[in-house]
Order: sequence, then structure tokens, then C-alpha cells
Amino acid sequence: MDAIISEDARVVRTREALRQAMTDLASEAPLEAITIRAVAARAGVGYATFFRHYADKEALLADVADQLTRAFLEQVRPLLRQKDRLAAARSLCAFVEDHLPIHRALIAGGAGDTVRAEMLRQTLATVAQARGRVPESALDELVLFHVVSSILNLLAWWLRNLDRVDAEAMGEIIERTVLTPVGALQRQPPAGLEPGGPAS
Repeated sequence: MDAIISEDARVVRTREALRQAMTDLASEAPLEAITIRAVAARAGVGYATFFRHYADKEALLADVADQLTRAFLEQVRPLLRQKDRLAAARSLCAFVEDHLPIHRALIAGGAGDTVRAEMLRQTLATVAQARGRVPESALDELVLFHVVSSILNLLAWWLRNLDRVDAEAMGEIIERTVLTPVGALQRQPPAGLEPGGPAS
């Protein structure tokens, strides 16, 4: 049993080292210039060890994105429970700003369409899991997709225009253009998309 626990702990440590290495390297070079060898070297593991944990660089990036999403949701959960949309949106922008290089690389940089599509998929799955329930209707599913994809697109614009809009103002933009309209949509769903309606 001790050997299994020790092996599990080693896997966790190695994955964390690889995620941290990727995050650190993203602040030093464009994503497309970061090689698996560089990540492994920065993490202090062998090149072959990388592939025992991740199939490729994109898989590591998806894991980094997932960990960031989980960390943010943990931070913002009390605000969501209080239904404080503006505070939640501002908290999101502050979190992105605190982890700027990796978010810039993942969302607005050279991550590529495949990584961005995987980030959207992973974020949707993580947010859905954090909600603790499956979508109850087509509207529920559409709202989740709309919120996540819209916020990612707005963040991509912001990360390319940081000199024009600060984090607090960007949080207000997200609240006013995405979160509040979605709240109204959920209170008064379109005909045919009500929970239990024909589309559910």
C-alpha cells in the first residue's frame, strides 16, 4: 500500500512540475517556440518521462488550462453563491491578470485552434462538474456553452488590448454583456426552450 501511495505522490509531483514548467516558459517565449525537451528540462525530468504523463504538448496545455479553471472556480464559488455577478466577473479578470503569461498564451497567443477548442471543451466540462448537476434542458446546455465561449472570446480581445481596458472595467463589460443578459434569459426562457419543454 505504501508503495502505491508513494507512486501516486510521485505522479502528482511530476505532473505539477511539468505544468509549472510550461507556465514559467510561457512567460519567456511564444508557445510555438516551447519544446517538450525544454519543458522536461525545466521540470527536472527526463524527456521520456514527459510522455508517461502527456501524449503531447497540447495535452499538457489542456491540463494547465483545466487546473487554472478549477483554481478560479474555487476562488469565485462564494461570489456565485451570493449571485454577485459583477464581483465574480471582476474576480475572473483579476485572476487572469495574476496569471497573465499563461492565459495570454492559451487564450490570445499562439496556442492554435486545436488547443483553444480543447480549452473550451475542458472548461465546459470543468464548469459543468463544478455545478454538480447535468444540464436539465437544451436551454441549460446552450446557456453554459454561451457563457463559457463568450467569456473566452472577450478575454482573448482583452488580452490583446490590456493597455486600453483595465481588469475592473473588463469585469464590468463581461457582467453587462454576458452574465446579466444570461440571467434574464434563464428567468424568462424563449418558448420551446423551457425546462421540460419540447427541446429538453
